Amino acid sequence: MKAKLINPSWFNLFIPISIAAHFIFPIKALIHSPLRFLGVAPILAGVVLNLAASDRLKRNQTPADFGQAPNRLVTDGPFRVSRNPIYLSGVAVLLGMAIILGSIVSFCFPVLLFLILDLIYIPSEERVLEEKFGNEYIEYKQTVRRWL
Repeated sequence: MKAKLINPSWFNLFIPISIAAHFIFPIKALIHSPLRFLGVAPILAGVVLNLAASDRLKRNQTPADFGQAPNRLVTDGPFRVSRNPIYLSGVAVLLGMAIILGSIVSFCFPVLLFLILDLIYIPSEERVLEEKFGNEYIEYKQTVRRWL
């Protein structure tokens, strides 16, 4: 029996948890002020990427909600450069938070999110997309990278 994956929206909890962990476990700081402000860039990039990818799905009348079968394969907009721009945006936001916080513990969360997505969620979704779209998705996989 195949385990059912839960909606990845719970990953949004990584943001407050990473902030709390930063203060609860104040392990050595890797990044110091004023360099911490550089973390704003990946946060903004992540937000813009998420909005653009969500908009592209909406324009193609394909649900963005986890677990809903896609109506069509979206390969334009942010999906031209990444097969998973919404997941990429989440990792970017967490990376930005880690840079702003600057501590070792805060960098664990974007790495953890990346690994969970890359090893569990994305392979599961890719199996569904291959079954639904066949060669069209396989060709897309060969021309567009999973992340960047």
